[in-house]
Formats: sequence, structure tokens, C-alpha cells
Amino acid sequence: MKNYVKILLILLLVGSAFMLTNCDSPLSDERLNDPSKISPTLTIERTYDNSKNLKGEAIAHLFDKNLALVRIKDGGVYVNGTALTLEYYITGGPYYETTGNYPINHNTVYTMTVKMSNGDEYDSEVRTQFQDLHTFNIPGTFNNTDDVQISWEEIIPDHPMCLEFSYEDDSGVGSVYIDIPEDSVNTGSYTIPHENFATLAGKTVQAKIVSEKFGTANEHFKTTASISSQFAVIVECHIN
Repeated sequence: MKNYVKILLILLLVGSAFMLTNCDSPLSDERLNDPSKISPTLTIERTYDNSKNLKGEAIAHLFDKNLALVRIKDGGVYVNGTALTLEYYITGGPYYETTGNYPINHNTVYTMTVKMSNGDEYDSEVRTQFQDLHTFNIPGTFNNTDDVQISWEEIIPDHPMCLEFSYEDDSGVGSVYIDIPEDSVNTGSYTIPHENFATLAGKTVQAKIVSEKFGTANEHFKTTASISSQFAVIVECHIN
């Protein structure tokens, strides 16, 4: 239950920052040497997309106390010694990510390092899942009034899983997040209650299943800091 709560906290943290602020923090305008002023959300991602293509990347969002995104002046973020590139959302919020396809392997330790303006470095570490998540079975079309059974492979026990249904169309953007109960995580199948699809009727969505394994964030950051490994599969489907 603790892990599920932590996932929800992180999703709310990230979601709130993207939807409400998603802007450049005032901390970005000054040299930042105090790690306790930021709460990094550091993510190692290994994802199979709609075309079964595999992509690996590392992403870092650095939040201030008001959930605005931080760019570290004269600093940066690294994964196993490789520098992440500074990027910006269209609303101005900075974040860091690897470019191209960065290799993410299973059962492998990844260290993400946040370098402050004065050169001090703070490491956070996570070991990825011991096996791959490569298959996500969900109907290509279903009704929003249907309970929908899904399954996946491989079964990765002991780590929480969740679902994300997201869309972007002429009506706007939206997402629905669903936690997968622990007993279902260990069986590799789950029936999604139809109530979760109420706001998705008529939408073509990207259905994403995620296995998340948490590591150890550096203790010098805010207590809300996290580092995790996310293995995911994305499938497109339409909800009538």
C-alpha cells in the first residue's frame, strides 16, 4: 500500500506541476547550491510503443517548493555519467532528458546525478526490474460501459503497476490513472471497472501499462524526491 500511495503522490506532484504551473522556477535565475531547495523526480524508462519499438530514456524533473520546474544554472543532470539535455515544455517549464535512444537494460543499476551550480554532485540510484515487460493485451475497441479484461507479460512481482489512458484531440488533453491491485500484479491480468472510462467515451487513447520500481533518492533533497525505474508498454485503443 505504501508504494501505491507513493505512486499517487508522484503522479499528483508531476500532474499538478504540468497543469497548474509548468513554468520556470525563480530558482532557475540564480546559482543554486542547496539541494534541499529542490525535489527531483528522476525516472529511468524502458518503453515499447504502438509499433513494438523499444525506447530507453532517462528523464529528470526538478521541482521547487511551489511545484515549479527548476533549471540549475551552471549545473545539470547525468545518468551513469552521460549528460541529460535541457529541454522546455511549450509553457516554459524546464526538464532534462537523454537524447535519442538511451539503452535501459533489466536488472541493472542506474545512477542519476544532479550537479549543482558550485559543482557539488548528488547521486540517486535505482536497480531496474529483473525482467522485461514487453506485452500488453487490451481490446483495440470497447465500450465505455464495459468492464475490460487486460493481461501482460512478463509478470514482474513485488513492484506496483498502474495504467494510464491519455488522449490529445480537438477537445483538449486528458488522462486517467488506475492502480492495479497487488494480487492482480502477481497474476498478470486485471479487469478494469467500466467506471474508469466515463470521461473517455468517444476517445482514441494511448493505453499505457507501467511497472514501477523505486530506488533511493539522495537524502539531501526534499523528502518528496524520488527515483524510479518504469518499464512500460503502450497500445492504442478506441473507447466508444
